[in-house]
Amino acid sequence: MKIHEINIYQEFDSPVEAVWEAFNDHASFGKINGLEVERIVDSTDKDNINGVGSVRLIKIPMLPFEETVRKSEKSKLIEYQVSRGTPLDHHYGKMVFESLPGNRSSLNYSISVGSKIPLIGWVVKSGLQKGIAGGLSKYAARLKK
Repeated sequence: MKIHEINIYQEFDSPVEAVWEAFNDHASFGKINGLEVERIVDSTDKDNINGVGSVRLIKIPMLPFEETVRKSEKSKLIEYQVSRGTPLDHHYGKMVFESLPGNRSSLNYSISVGSKIPLIGWVVKSGLQKGIAGGLSKYAARLKK
């Protein structure tokens, strides 16, 4: 199985805490990416209901799927894995947030995908690359000062 890598970097005119929170909240994460997303399992972390162990349902017509948060460090990191509902055998996402001078922030977003079904990984990679890069760019434009 071939693993396909996606790497997207985006800067924001907003503090890292606010940007992290927007991506941490499942519904907000969905809006940023132009998707309907619903938290269906709460994290056991009383300080972050969207944290480790929480599950979000991503509602794509005819192919809804679930992602489970595997790691979460406030204002620094979110990692998740697709846990149900796709033809992918591998899908892992990692978002690394950094504070920048001037009350700005950045996001390094990486995703690895793979499938035993020929071409599926490449097709998913292409769609994710375009969709996520576009969503991040639009979100950054909304935060412009």
